Amino acid sequence: MKQSLGLLEVSGLALAISCADVMAKAASITLVGLEKTNGSGWMVIKIIGDVASVQAAISTGVSFADQRDGLVAHKVISRPGDGILSHSITPESESESEPAPAPTPVVPHEEIPEDHAAPEAPQDAELISCNLCLDPACPRQKGEPRSLCLHSGKRGEA
Repeated sequence: MKQSLGLLEVSGLALAISCADVMAKAASITLVGLEKTNGSGWMVIKIIGDVASVQAAISTGVSFADQRDGLVAHKVISRPGDGILSHSITPESESESEPAPAPTPVVPHEEIPEDHAAPEAPQDAELISCNLCLDPACPRQKGEPRSLCLHSGKRGEA
């Protein structure tokens, strides 16, 4: 089954998100991305899927955007050439699929108070069998009933 590419250009980010939601609910499509175009606050919604699903989703999005006076343009490319589909979705899907790791703050050694003790974490993960109490002596294994935990019934007590 060949893929199809659908493009819907609307005015404004809020309308673009609403149209993408309506289109995703109307047909079985994959949202490739929302892209800001140059000027006027226009946004392009890119979708892929089989030909009938993309046509149904685009027609739904067109009527939704037209009711809100935000429709700019729309196009369905039924069976695009070999390079068109992969070229139009590859850069965005690679950058969105792997979120950048959050930077870890670097604190100089002098700024850490001496009386501040870091909480002790277990050093060896294989020793811990219970994921509730993190006590290596607990006979409960991950996935077993909570009642088997050594600390069962002691929660919330000071």
